[in-house]
Amino acid sequence: MPEEVEQSSRSPRVAIVLTELRPGGMERVVVHLANGLSRLGSAVLVACLAGEGDLAAELERPGVRLEALRSATGWDLGALWRLLRLLRRFRPSVLNVHDYASLPYLAVSNLFSGRAPILFTAHGLLYEGFERLRVRNRFFGRFIRDLSAVSEEVAERHKNYLAWRDPIDIIPNGVPAIERDEMLRRGVRVELGCRDDDFLFLAVGNPRPEKGFEDLVEAVRLLGPEPAEGRRCMVAVAGRLSDSQYCKSLLRRVEDESLTERCLFLGFRSDTRALYSAADALVLPSRSEGLPMVVLEAMMAGLPVIATRVGGVPDAVADCGLLVSPARPDEIAAAMKRLCEDGALAARLGANARVRALKEFSVDRMVDDYLACYQRLIRS
Repeated sequence: MPEEVEQSSRSPRVAIVLTELRPGGMERVVVHLANGLSRLGSAVLVACLAGEGDLAAELERPGVRLEALRSATGWDLGALWRLLRLLRRFRPSVLNVHDYASLPYLAVSNLFSGRAPILFTAHGLLYEGFERLRVRNRFFGRFIRDLSAVSEEVAERHKNYLAWRDPIDIIPNGVPAIERDEMLRRGVRVELGCRDDDFLFLAVGNPRPEKGFEDLVEAVRLLGPEPAEGRRCMVAVAGRLSDSQYCKSLLRRVEDESLTERCLFLGFRSDTRALYSAADALVLPSRSEGLPMVVLEAMMAGLPVIATRVGGVPDAVADCGLLVSPARPDEIAAAMKRLCEDGALAARLGANARVRALKEFSVDRMVDDYLACYQRLIRS
């Protein structure tokens, strides 16, 4: 093996490409991956097709270089040219693209900038709108050298979508350790109006139809009226609220059902550790998922999890939570009631979750898996 190839495989120059570092699970994976690779000695470039995004501040610079291409809507030749020049200057030994919107730009730019091997990482199960783009994405998928996915179900979905015939690397997401803090807990719970003995469920995600938050609202309604005394079940939903009809209908439903004191939509929150400290459990009502970061983060924080059987969730949660069927608010409500009433069960599930997350879903494990994949691509 030539000396320069051996050196580049040990500490590869990695260019990671995606649309934007907006608040979301895929984007947090990119931040953890970029920072982890940099700490291991790799030169890392994160190229955002659009703007930098809210999570850009979490990159550990100057170890990680961030460039925003400021792409306009549609096929932007200016952004294509800027990416081409950026790759020529950076000279990556491997390219890792994380969404289909960025793939055409990277595929074309790479043809004229060195032709480094491209790894495409699949994160989700492809929501509405992807079928009409199948022909385009299959065409540019020919430029991919390798495909990775966050779970087996995600891998199977993208394998069929791209007509992919080669093996797929399964690289589960990883999250950093989260230590809960009693002072942070008290501060958030006072802010939310929680009494000391109230059981607070946390839900995290930008409200969209596939997230199933209407099922969570209905579950809160099914739990019945707020007790005059004793423990209440409360839900706090952290995620950016848009002007969509879906968000408007959710908030209207909460108002109409008089749930405003027990089902709180908080909007975007950056105080992740404080929210996990304040919560007693996580609830994930999604109707479709890949391997959601919020489940892994909650497990890392030692929280019991209630989650739907979608995507890679059942394999991740295992015996660390209660699994329910998607689109079944009655099952969600029953699981919430069970955790709220059985403190010993909640404590046991939370302890199991912490142990499992540290063993299976650490950032170090994830970065090592990606690095092994990059090294194999460079050597091939």
